[in-house]
Amino acid sequence: MTKTVSIVIPTYNRADMLPKAIDSALNQTVACEVIVSDHGSTDHTSQIAAEYADKITYVRRERDFGPHFCWLEGVLHAAGEFVHLQYDDDWIAPTFIEKCVSVLGDDVGFAFSGAEVIDDKTGKQMMTQFLEWLPDTGIFENRVAEEKIVASLISPGAALFRRQVLIDALYQGRLPLQNSEYHGVGPDIFASLLSMLRYPKVGFVKEPLASFRAHDGSITIDAFKDKEKAANIAAAYNEVRHYYIELKAMQSVRGAQQ
Repeated sequence: MTKTVSIVIPTYNRADMLPKAIDSALNQTVACEVIVSDHGSTDHTSQIAAEYADKITYVRRERDFGPHFCWLEGVLHAAGEFVHLQYDDDWIAPTFIEKCVSVLGDDVGFAFSGAEVIDDKTGKQMMTQFLEWLPDTGIFENRVAEEKIVASLISPGAALFRRQVLIDALYQGRLPLQNSEYHGVGPDIFASLLSMLRYPKVGFVKEPLASFRAHDGSITIDAFKDKEKAANIAAAYNEVRHYYIELKAMQSVRGAQQ
């Protein structure tokens, strides 16, 4: 059975960067639905979207309710069984979706590829990510990569998730017992962790097929210039990691009771 895929591009006031993200989504070697979800942009984002006409679905709200609501709105509009969240300042290689789909199965929660970080000023590769996490392209038991996935973060920009898992992972506000939070942090890591709770395997493509743009306007780059912001981000991510460990323990207890 053919797997259907939607690419959701959440955006806010990045009209000049947005076309590269859209073009990379439209240039995939397999057919994909492309949705641009715009919450509250005050620049010329709407004009950029209009230039693509019916090649994309453009969803807009006049008010900005934060990144997670923007992501969720796009995913709710998606028709695909699987969804890739494409950040508006990044892009993917033409074969990203095709190769990620090739390592999906009924028992696979999500697939991800290697990534590269590109200096926006020079266009040069600064570093690669995730390539050493697994030995080769293929499907693996969660336990093989779990330590790295939990300890670090697989950006949704390098992953392909099941739509329903992504919807459930995009919690709004705080987790039930959460004390620390940071703008835009949490659901991005929880999507992969929730996938591992529900499915026993993960798919991996050992190629840098996702490109992340390093620029001054990046929330992550900006935050890590400030020690206090960096500490707040780390604390927010740790909340999600602890929540995953607690849910996994609960899952084990339930399994033992059955």
